[in-house]
This record gives sequence, structure tokens and C-alpha cells, in this order.
Amino acid sequence: MIGRVISTKTAKTATVVVERRARHPLYRKTFIRSKRYLVDDTLGVKDGDIVEIEKCQPVSKRKHFKIVKVLGKNLVEIAEAQQKKAAEEIIAQVMPEEKEMEESSDVSHQTERPVNKKRMRKKEKSES
Repeated sequence: MIGRVISTKTAKTATVVVERRARHPLYRKTFIRSKRYLVDDTLGVKDGDIVEIEKCQPVSKRKHFKIVKVLGKNLVEIAEAQQKKAAEEIIAQVMPEEKEMEESSDVSHQTERPVNKKRMRKKEKSES
């Protein structure tokens, strides 16, 4: 069976979820069924790894499977890292233009002093 590691919180044990497609006998709609297995982890897998498991002699009350081999690494983590790197490159290309525009706008804001209309009205009333 091939599954994905979803938890490695306990020592020498991993929780693997195995998903399979099933079809309803009457309505013929396909859907995904999943089952969790406690697996003896001798290879030291990480969350998200794709592994092949097989039945073995019971190791404990709920642990009856062992990891045969690791087929792939955490695909989600790898994809997120690639997206983050691509986003940083794009931001690096765009940001120098924005910084120049911000500097020029900061100078214009410093020269213009905002007028507080409420204070102006109070001064006019006190002068009269």
C-alpha cells in the first residue's frame, strides 16, 4: 500500500493515511475513502512523505504495518518553497521602482503642511 505520513509525534511510530477511490454501486459516483494506519517507523520519515507500507507481525496493539521504503518527500513543502522563492524574485524586481516613488512622495509630504480646519475655526472665533 502507498500512503502519506501525516504524523510522527510518537517515537518509532508514524501515522500514515492511505487513500483509495471507490464508486457507489447504485449512483456510480466516485469518491475518496481514506484509512489511517499506525506504522513502525525505522527509516525516520517526516510529515508529508510518501511511503510504501506492508503488513507485518504485530509490533503493538494497534501497530501492524511497517514502512518498506520512502517514495517521495513532502510535495507540499517543496511547492511552497518554490513559490516563496519565485515571489521573492518578483518582489525584488518590482520593489526598487516603488522605493524611488515613495521617496519622492515623502519629500512632497514634508513640504506641504496639512491644515487643521478645526483649529483654524477656533482661531477665527477667538480673534473676533
